[in-house]
Amino acid sequence: MTAAQAVTAMAHLLGVAAAIAALELAWVRRALADDGVFAWPVLRRELARAPRPLRALADLVSSGRGIPLVIALQLAAALTVPWLDHPAPAWIVVATTLAIAFRFRGSYNGGSDAMLLIVATCVALARSAPGTAVERAALAYAAAQLVLSYVVAGVAKLSDPAWRRGTALPVLVALPQYRVPARARTALAHPLLARLAGWSVLGFECGVPLALLQPRACPVVLAAGAAFHLGNALVLGATSMVYRAVQWNSAAGAWTRGLLTRRPVRLATVALANKMARIAWALMTRKEIYRATGHAAAASAATA
Repeated sequence: MTAAQAVTAMAHLLGVAAAIAALELAWVRRALADDGVFAWPVLRRELARAPRPLRALADLVSSGRGIPLVIALQLAAALTVPWLDHPAPAWIVVATTLAIAFRFRGSYNGGSDAMLLIVATCVALARSAPGTAVERAALAYAAAQLVLSYVVAGVAKLSDPAWRRGTALPVLVALPQYRVPARARTALAHPLLARLAGWSVLGFECGVPLALLQPRACPVVLAAGAAFHLGNALVLGATSMVYRAVQWNSAAGAWTRGLLTRRPVRLATVALANKMARIAWALMTRKEIYRATGHAAAASAATA
């Protein structure tokens, strides 16, 4: 893979991440209104002693009317950055991410927003100076930050006796917000399996630097990381969709409701995640767009 191809791949992933971040904020936009939970008139009091031009700029981008425009601009840039080989969309993602971080006095989604800012900056720099040392430095910095994000987490876990004994992972999967299937929780209740699973996590996170040191290990590390994160994203997304299946007016909604009558919720969630993955793969390989079917197809699917 050439440097230009690597930048293009990063730009595609950046577009997905920035779009998700913008849509998340758009979903809670009511809380960002001037009378919402994150009311700007309250937060702006911290700028009472700031220069007047800075206060005016902050009001422009952070007020109840300004922040939706910032979110919309980030979404537009996210949809553009994969397809337009120009640094402007990436720089817009950088600017809007910083504006949103200023609005929240820090990142809204923690580490994911920090990594979004890093990748957006690297893509913007690489596209601003293609084929130069700046492009190579930007790629190297993004790779180093990616590796460190795993290694730091792995070293932190390795220093915890609970992870080394294998007792930390069962506690995590037992938390209700993760909605881990009962069979997985039961399996991890076995001390040997729990220790093997825990050391697998430690081995992967601490072994990520092999992707930089050994070319043959790079595809394996990337595939494992992608499978883990994509699997989590699909299952979490499917979980939300399963609990809204009653209001989901499409053939897929009817299929999900029918499955819920025959299988437990968690199994239906995993089945829906698998179906979503196959649909996404088919759309990408066939270069098609998703066309949801409505009332007629939903009715026929429900009776099938």
